[in-house]
Amino acid sequence: MLPDDKREKKFQIAGLGQVLWDVYGDEKFIGGSAANFAVHIANAGQDAYLCSRVGDDKDGHELLEKLNDMRVTTAGVQLDIFKPTGRLNITLDRDGHPNFHCTTDVAFDHMRLDSIWEDLAPKMDAVFFDALAQRSERSREAIHSFLKKATTGLKMCDLNLRTWNATSEQVVNKSLALADVLKLNKNECELLKSGLRADGDDLSFLRQLVQKHALQLVALTLGADGCYLITPTEEEYDPGYSIVPLDRSGAGDAFAAGLVLKILQRAAL
Repeated sequence: MLPDDKREKKFQIAGLGQVLWDVYGDEKFIGGSAANFAVHIANAGQDAYLCSRVGDDKDGHELLEKLNDMRVTTAGVQLDIFKPTGRLNITLDRDGHPNFHCTTDVAFDHMRLDSIWEDLAPKMDAVFFDALAQRSERSREAIHSFLKKATTGLKMCDLNLRTWNATSEQVVNKSLALADVLKLNKNECELLKSGLRADGDDLSFLRQLVQKHALQLVALTLGADGCYLITPTEEEYDPGYSIVPLDRSGAGDAFAAGLVLKILQRAAL
């Protein structure tokens, strides 16, 4: 059992990366992995922060209003007068699997380390980030700078890889060097193995990543088949819960939020 002060402590946790609108036909919902993560952290009763960038436009101001209503602190969300707020157009197949098309050269591609970020970073107990938000060099540098200043916080990388391109290996290796925890799904694991030209089964590959990058934990999610948790000294498999899925969009972000919070609470695997 955890001491009472550990169980009741309120943590300061940031989602660092993209916020945008998830667009389903005529409907739109708050999206972006960093924003999804922060909303779940707020729902868990913690102090949730979002560090991102939106356009100084109707879409951007609507996002800020809704996030504030959801108790997410948005002081770290920058306003861009030149670039629009991002959008992710989503279609679902008959099994609820989403297909994505994200707009490019939008506000979150132009994040920068400003004075607010410099003030927030050292205060965070944990920071969540992903590879997708690093698709532009400018945002990549800003994210890395924030993480380096978050000297005492737990850093979780959720790869969110869709494809492998010329900069993917650089982004992945730098992200793993800065991360304490790695989360990825089965498809991302296969893509990562192929991109890094690795042999062997998934678990052997992930054990190698733990050792090579001095990771505290790797989480491999398997959809309906549950997940694996791997640390330098322990491994745990959980079969998960049987549900009827309606829309899998953002499921990994919910998993990441729960995992980060339990790590901070020093729960057993």
